[in-house]
Amino acid sequence: MGVKNYAGQSGWKVVEEERVKNPKQAKRRARRATKRRRRKKRGLAQLVTRWFVAAVLLAAVYCVLVFSNIPFIEKWRTIYIETAMGTMNHQWLATRFLPQTVIDDVMKGRMAIELQQEAYNSAWGAEETAFPSHADAIGPWKTVKKHFSEQYPEIDQASLKKYLEKHKNKKLLDKDGCLLIDRAAYDEEKTGIKTIYGDDVCAIDTHNGIVIVSLDGDGYAGRMAIVKNSEQVRLATAPNLGSAGSYLDRICEKNDAVLGINASGFSDPEGTGNGGEAFGMILSKEKLYRKSLDTTMKVIGLDKKNHLEISNTLPDGARDAMQFSPALVVNGEQLISGSSGWGLQPRSVIGQTKDGEMLLAIVDGRQPGYSVGITLGDLADILYQYGAYQACNLDGGSSAVMYYRGRIITHSSAANSERGRHIPDGWIVTEPKT
Repeated sequence: MGVKNYAGQSGWKVVEEERVKNPKQAKRRARRATKRRRRKKRGLAQLVTRWFVAAVLLAAVYCVLVFSNIPFIEKWRTIYIETAMGTMNHQWLATRFLPQTVIDDVMKGRMAIELQQEAYNSAWGAEETAFPSHADAIGPWKTVKKHFSEQYPEIDQASLKKYLEKHKNKKLLDKDGCLLIDRAAYDEEKTGIKTIYGDDVCAIDTHNGIVIVSLDGDGYAGRMAIVKNSEQVRLATAPNLGSAGSYLDRICEKNDAVLGINASGFSDPEGTGNGGEAFGMILSKEKLYRKSLDTTMKVIGLDKKNHLEISNTLPDGARDAMQFSPALVVNGEQLISGSSGWGLQPRSVIGQTKDGEMLLAIVDGRQPGYSVGITLGDLADILYQYGAYQACNLDGGSSAVMYYRGRIITHSSAANSERGRHIPDGWIVTEPKT
């Protein structure tokens, strides 16, 4: 029905009467209505055109980013895919937006490396059966300083001397007279002491024979501990392993450890795992908690002669062992370069030099503005530079964390950034035997 006016007439009749009575005004109104309709059509056409152009541009950009062979784009596309596929719960960041063929093409390189890993096993030569003594590296400063340059060759001696002179009026010795410089936490002021490779030294602890180095690079930050005496390093488990994991600081405190890093991976459906169900073998103090998994993961163990062994099976005479991969350095040969299929992630790594010093490293990640993460190749480069003869990747991600002298000194990407996640075990450093 037409709209009724005040006189009860329908709308079309009013318009018709107005056209008859005032034709000029009616024409003006008709022209304005026609213009409005045309403007509306033009606006709609322009909107459709803009959306079409935007869609075409987005499609073009998508095709360039996904299929281009431009080196810069290919590099970062590869790292993006590797990073997403290297997680347990965020693979959708690749699979939802990228063709499976592109993902498969990137990940086949990682598969090839994993297959090659089986051929690499530690083989300490006959002349390497006994490590040189590091007794002169541990103890009171008045004794250690006589041999400091030989026992701590990684430290730039000039920068240490400058630090000691600057702080000569401050207490630098602990209750036992050992040198203790500790600014190891990720947010503490730098000491100004350097390694011979230019990295910042944030802790020197002659009571325990430990140096902690700050790992700061393009987009990443972390810590590496150099432990002079490998006899002090062992694998420690969570108290309730099998049902629940523990925070690393609790594992360290329960075992009177001065330092520790996380070790094994664990079942983590949708990021809700409690760290109790570890992946792979766990051998602690010669007690077997979990048997070896039949996977491509390497067995990482310390034997009774304190050699770090990286192999396919449990080595003879092992006292502590767990499983993870990939191996980064075996028998002095660096096996991994670049991202190699693992992308940018928070990392945890264990290594050993040819003279028996242990290298325990954590790199934080997934925190733009602080630390995004590091590739396995870049981390392998760092360990190799510091003399790694054997080195293997451990469980990383939000589990990667380092403990030293009563607190966590790295910054985890876990919800609890101050403590990390509940984990099944950790590589710990106890105080030296007296």
